[in-house]
Amino acid sequence: MKMKSALLAAVVLGAMLFSRPLFSQDHRPFWQEAKGGAAPLVGNLPSSFAPLAEKVSPAVVTVYSSRVLKAPAGPEFFFFGIPKGMRQEGVGSGFILTEDGYVLTNNHVVADMEKVKVMVGLDGKKEYTAEVVGADPKTDVALIKISATGLPTVALGDSDQLRVGDWVAAIGSPFGFGHTLTVGVVSAKGRRLGIGPYDDFIQTDASINRGNSGGPLVNLSGEVVGINSVIIAPAGGNVGVGFAIPINLAKSILTQLKEKGKVERSWLGVSVQEVTPELAESFGMKQPRGALVAQVIKGSPAEKAGLEPGDVIIAFAGAQIESSSDLPAAAALYGVGRKAEIKVLRNGKEETRSLTLEAMPEEKELAARMGPQGSAKNALGLSVKDLTPETAEELGYQGLTGVVVVAVDSNGPAGQQDIQQGDLIQRIDRTFIRNVEDFDRVAGALRSGRMVRLYIRRGDASLFLAFPLPGGK
Repeated sequence: MKMKSALLAAVVLGAMLFSRPLFSQDHRPFWQEAKGGAAPLVGNLPSSFAPLAEKVSPAVVTVYSSRVLKAPAGPEFFFFGIPKGMRQEGVGSGFILTEDGYVLTNNHVVADMEKVKVMVGLDGKKEYTAEVVGADPKTDVALIKISATGLPTVALGDSDQLRVGDWVAAIGSPFGFGHTLTVGVVSAKGRRLGIGPYDDFIQTDASINRGNSGGPLVNLSGEVVGINSVIIAPAGGNVGVGFAIPINLAKSILTQLKEKGKVERSWLGVSVQEVTPELAESFGMKQPRGALVAQVIKGSPAEKAGLEPGDVIIAFAGAQIESSSDLPAAAALYGVGRKAEIKVLRNGKEETRSLTLEAMPEEKELAARMGPQGSAKNALGLSVKDLTPETAEELGYQGLTGVVVVAVDSNGPAGQQDIQQGDLIQRIDRTFIRNVEDFDRVAGALRSGRMVRLYIRRGDASLFLAFPLPGGK
């Protein structure tokens, strides 16, 4: 966790999404697709990248915006190196998708803007006022439009074909210097930075700096394979570790941005966590895989399908779920109203459940619906579920009352003690706990800085655990 916190402290911005492309009604995208995919790379370094620059640079633009900057919580987050909460002029990059002026860039380049201007042309003398057609903060992708015709365009390639070690070039306006080309390789794929539920970044050592945001990452054929978005910048500048949004991920939402101005995501209604080696062993799994259900939202498709906290989702709609991060990404754009089968591990056995996905609620509604459901977002850092007759028989808790621990936040107060998955919590202090409702009511009233005492059952043994909650004087 310390390493993760350090990483997050240096991240500038970004979040991604995995899904199938959503095309217009004639099943063709409105942008230009590359034909035949990326050309195979030769074994030797090209004698010059000038032909690549000549091909792509005319379609790369500089984006200027005036806005009040807003950033994720935490003093280490910066947009273009400017502290959050100030009115500033920002500069970023973008690239032209269509001859009539659709431009793709990062959401954080144009978010909260008062006005957006786009500079087109290698001489930087053609200035246009841009309209934000659609934006998606969760993926950091935005589609803007300028009133022009006959513009140069780029072709979108296939980011799935990228290999670690492939040559790539970044083109953009670092620090406002337009049409700057830097070259490197794909350093890694599938990077998850913990920024959002859809992280899936391409890592590259091609130099990316402030102002490159929204610009294209291209292969040697001049096809856009990524959108430059995030840098690790402990000293404020490039250190050879940059991240780009895979273009296939951006393709999956472009049509919705153009036609609706936003992205409509489908929803399962569960919160999930990673299956650790310890949890895998407790579930009788040979190796960690899948997504552990920590919470089932009331009234959600998952609840209607009978999913429970403690289930491990190992497949969704025929696709294997190897990591907890795979599930939100796979479900988000699967389609509202579509039916899907989910394969889960429960009590050591595989079960298949069918459900119909629904539209993801708005943020405020979602927060209200998540409410007190025994989530790990309580003072103890525990996720629990009611003790059913089946679970009682499985764990040897027949005739007892309480709630069963299904997940433990390793950094929470209880996680620092001896609380384990499968423990039965029977009392918090002097209050008997009969169900999840009791647990949420009592746990929700616990104050920081005080001592808390749990009475639990583990197998044939009963024991008390006492520990302080963080905070207080």
